[in-house]
Amino acid sequence: MNLDKEVFVETIVYGGYGLSEVGGKKVLVRYAAPLERVKIEILKEKKDYIEATVDKIVVPSPYRREAPCKYYQFCGGCQIQHMNYEAQLDSKVQILKDSLERIGKIKNYPTIGILDSSKEFNYRIKAQFKVSDASLGFFKMGSHEVVNIDECLLLHPAINKLIPSLKELSKKIASLQEIHVIYSPTEDEILIKLVAPTHLEKEKLKRYYHDFLPKNVVGVGVYSSISSGLYKRYVLGRDFTYIKVEEISYRVSQESFFQVNYTLWKSMIERVVQYDLKKVMELHCGVGFFSLNIAKKAQYVISSDTNRAAIKDAQYSAKINNIHNVTFYNEASIQTLKRHAGEVIDLLLLDPPRSGLSDGEAKLILQNKPTHIVYVSCNPTTLARDLKVLTKGGYVIESISLLDNFPQTYHVESIVKLKIS
Repeated sequence: MNLDKEVFVETIVYGGYGLSEVGGKKVLVRYAAPLERVKIEILKEKKDYIEATVDKIVVPSPYRREAPCKYYQFCGGCQIQHMNYEAQLDSKVQILKDSLERIGKIKNYPTIGILDSSKEFNYRIKAQFKVSDASLGFFKMGSHEVVNIDECLLLHPAINKLIPSLKELSKKIASLQEIHVIYSPTEDEILIKLVAPTHLEKEKLKRYYHDFLPKNVVGVGVYSSISSGLYKRYVLGRDFTYIKVEEISYRVSQESFFQVNYTLWKSMIERVVQYDLKKVMELHCGVGFFSLNIAKKAQYVISSDTNRAAIKDAQYSAKINNIHNVTFYNEASIQTLKRHAGEVIDLLLLDPPRSGLSDGEAKLILQNKPTHIVYVSCNPTTLARDLKVLTKGGYVIESISLLDNFPQTYHVESIVKLKIS
């Protein structure tokens, strides 16, 4: 195929690519927008598809804009920043619809609502910076080359303000591979993880902590990457902070997960916590973001997660908030389902990883048939696959909401409510 080939981009597909077709082959075009004609540069050609990037815009999309970030198309963190926000939301709704219909074989479903981010930018309270030869930033798309940055438009301003200090720190510690940052906007506190392959001398790090980092950095942890994840060597200061959402204070440790987009915390809780029920089960509960709120409406809540730090945080948060009708277990979700098989569950809350439900989990859910299911998804393809199983097993979809946790990126999250028919 000629490199100057023109294509017409019809729509955006999962991954943030513009979709076109030439000679019977699908063409996936990076940095294209819907309804525009572009010349492409081919990056990769396979038997059944071509991956390309925009070489020249011939007829621009009505949804195209100049990307606000100066690192866009160099840094791989954003994929659709060249589209206005309304078009981003529309494209994500279409991706969700396509997944439901093509993968899930679901034709009749409610109109998809939208929980949009109240901020297009500066919404992230967490960052994972890559470090290489004193460069600090994020990987270039499709490579392990670090794009050195001074700011990231997706990050909370407090994290961007910290970047010069982190760069000074990275100059002093040549072996650094990554720096992870968690910011609590309600406490104005920062936790930092330093990831290095070797031990960092504690006395030296104490001096660096004092010399380079602002006072609102309340803890610095030193970790090494191993095959099973990150191994904690030691922590200076605290390894946790607190985040308050509405009436509940959550303890959040360096090894725990918390919802990244702080502008959507309230909306997410309001959308999920709408039931007055007796018995509730939540799988993959994390620090209890939903569980502790649901406990205010339910008689009893059972929650589990494989992350030990997250469960300890959830248990601690239950105590300080005087919530006594929730029990947190550090175990795999399938073990929770097996242990409570046969019990009457009024609501099952699912918040699985990108891989979705395992076959065993889906089978146990259908055997027990909880009255209501709320599925919080971070992957439209595995969501559609799981909804196909659940709807065939007797569930009806009551509502679907697009949850835009990550503006400017291809990520499509959603909240789906089901009820046994």
